[in-house]
Amino acid sequence: MKLCGVCILTDNAPRLSAFYEIVLKESPVVEGQHYGFDSAQLAVYNPGQVNVVNDKNMSIMFYVHDVLAEYERLTQAIPGIGITSPPERRPWGAYSFWFLDPDGNTVSFIEKKDLP
Repeated sequence: MKLCGVCILTDNAPRLSAFYEIVLKESPVVEGQHYGFDSAQLAVYNPGQVNVVNDKNMSIMFYVHDVLAEYERLTQAIPGIGITSPPERRPWGAYSFWFLDPDGNTVSFIEKKDLP
């Protein structure tokens, strides 16, 4: 079994998609209210006349080559981005930082130097 990807349900797909377009440095493939970021295996989707519950219980994690460079890029590109944990070495060894997307989901960038 292999993870296919992550789909974030939201009441405002265009707004959340615009945020992830900056974060991922990728333009989405758009079909109606479905925004697919293929290389990141992430989709943002508005399910229609559904109120998406604001209780968040997930975290989206991405490997990056350089945590500090990404931290600088995002804090400059998205004024007021909700950094919840600045870049630091975690007790389990990961070097990462965490921030919130516009819907309050936690996003982590984790340094991995040997990315393809």
